[in-house]
This record gives sequence, C-alpha cells and structure tokens, in this order.
Amino acid sequence: MFEEEKETVVTEDESDFADEAKPAPEPEEKEEIKEEAEEEKVELYAEEQEEEAKPEESAPQQTEIQYDDENLEKIENARQDFYKVYSKNNTVKWIITAISILIIICGWLIPNAIEAIKDYSMIIAIACCAVGLIGLLVYNSFYKRIVQRAMHHYFHEHYDHTNAYVFPEGVTNLQGSVDNKLDPEEFKECDIYKDVTKVGSRACYTFNYEGKVIKLADTAAQVIGGRMMQTVFVGKYLFTTNNYEGSDILIYFKGNKRALPPTNLAGRKVLSDSKNIVIYGDKDAEKIVTEKFREALGQFQTNKTFVDMAIAIRPGKTYFAMGYEDDLMVISLERKFNPGPTKQFRGDLLKVLELIKLLK
Repeated sequence: MFEEEKETVVTEDESDFADEAKPAPEPEEKEEIKEEAEEEKVELYAEEQEEEAKPEESAPQQTEIQYDDENLEKIENARQDFYKVYSKNNTVKWIITAISILIIICGWLIPNAIEAIKDYSMIIAIACCAVGLIGLLVYNSFYKRIVQRAMHHYFHEHYDHTNAYVFPEGVTNLQGSVDNKLDPEEFKECDIYKDVTKVGSRACYTFNYEGKVIKLADTAAQVIGGRMMQTVFVGKYLFTTNNYEGSDILIYFKGNKRALPPTNLAGRKVLSDSKNIVIYGDKDAEKIVTEKFREALGQFQTNKTFVDMAIAIRPGKTYFAMGYEDDLMVISLERKFNPGPTKQFRGDLLKVLELIKLLK
C-alpha cells in the first residue's frame, strides 16, 4: 500500500490491517487486477502529469508538522500516550530478556568452575535454564496484554477524534466504533469487484445525513490469485439507499499506477471516457449523470493519498469505494501523526455527501 514507517509493536491476534497485527512492511507494488470491457478498451489509469497533484491541505514535512484543529492535536497526544507505554514496557522486556540469558549462562558456567558443586552442574544448569525461560515467557505474556490494551485504547481515541474532525455538522446519530466490522456481503453486493473471497474491515459506523442512513467502514478486499491472495481494494467504503430504478451505473475516478481499478467490467457499456473519469452504463443513465452531477464529479481529484474511487449506482443502493494509501489507512504508532491524509479524507467525504444529496 503506502510508504509508512516500520512498526515494531507486537500484538496477539492476526488482523486485516497491518497496524493492528504486525510491523508495517515495506511497501510492495499492488497487484494490478483489471478487466477490459468487452465492447471497448478503456485506459483505467489517469494520464501521467508532469507534477502529480498533492493531497488537499497536505501537512508539511515531519519536522514542521502543526495541528490547526484540536481534534488533530488530540490524535497526536493519544499516540504519544500509547508510545510511552509501549516504549517503557519494551525497555523492560529487553532488560528481563538480558537477565534471563545471563541466568542461563551463569547456570552453565559457574557450577563447572566450582569443584564442590561440579557434580550437580547439569541439574543447576537445567534449573537456571528453566527459571530464565519461564521468567521470560511470563513477562512476555504480560507485555503483550499491556501493549495490546494501550493500543486498543489509542485506536478508539484515534477514530473518535478523527470522526469529530471529518464529519460535518449535518451528521447525526453516529453509531459504531473501531471494533465494529462490515458484513462482507455488504461489500460484495456493490458488484464493483469480481469474485471477492475475503473482506476485512474495522471502524464501521452508521450515521444520518440529509434524511439518509449511511454506513462507512475502513475496508480491505482480496481475491484468490494463483497461489496468493491479491488485494482489489483498500480504503474507505461507504454506501446508502436510493430510489433509483434502472440499469447499473459505474463511475471510476482513475488514479496512478498504484490504483486498483474495478475488476467486474465485462459486459459494461462505456457511456463516456476521459483522461480522469470513465462512466459505464446504458443511455438511460444520462438521466442520473446530468450536467450538474458531472460538475460535482469534477470536484474530485485523485493524488498520492486519494488513489482512486469507484461509485456504483444500483437499484436501491449507491456505493462509494474510496481507495486510499497507507498514509491514511495505517495508524501511526512510532512516528508523529501526520494530519495531511486525514484532511484529504475530510475534503473527499464532504464531496461524497454532496453527491448523495444530488442523487436524491
């Protein structure tokens, strides 16, 4: 996904998100999974520009990071609180590890050096080895629990303050938490991606806006590709109900070569195609994709953080698959919180909510 520092926090359970389960890996190239429409060949990546657009209100370099909103500052404060707990316990862990190793070494060397107890050297060595290993295992168990609890609290704080920052005043009845997950079928039913086999999620929320009930979640989706699972989507997934009656409409905002275009394109007709947006649908889709609607679509701009976006308008529901890089999707643990990607998401979310208003 995106360039992010290596995290060294250890947790007990596997997760669908790297920041919860293991050190964040060095970025790998995303698998390019795409299908061409049967009728026409469409370029699903934006044309390269001389200078790629920067995220909206992106933050300055690491040494110059400032927070112009109290919720952004509170996210960094919560990260610092977590890191203090982690750093302190990590230091203690290494001290106990060193002491345990020292006990084992001494239990082997000292009895062999003292003639009076040399006959019992093997028993003493085994006893010292057992004491060292048991002490190390017991502390590691406590260490994992302490760090896991601190991380869980930090994640709750992170999302609580993020929500307070990104949601406009018109949002009401916000419900959910970082522990809530999206029903995998709610992702598959968008029909944007073909043969999805695994859907991971966290931070699933429902809220009301302009008379609509909307659901939003951090989501990652994969398919079986050869011997390995391949990622087809990572980002913010949002959907709501509509009164639309007609054939499916799919709108895709093209991104850079790291983008993950829709994979379920076979048989779709191209309504229009430009260097940044391709729209699939029948002629009757034009009653939805009006000039005013196209103007609203033109407000979006993909970049290094906001990688791409697919919008599926189907009878009964509208889906938004907003692809983001790791600088937003991976929660910072050791490195100072960068507010730029969160500001980018707030701007994109406001535009999505405006589109939902237009679709009414």
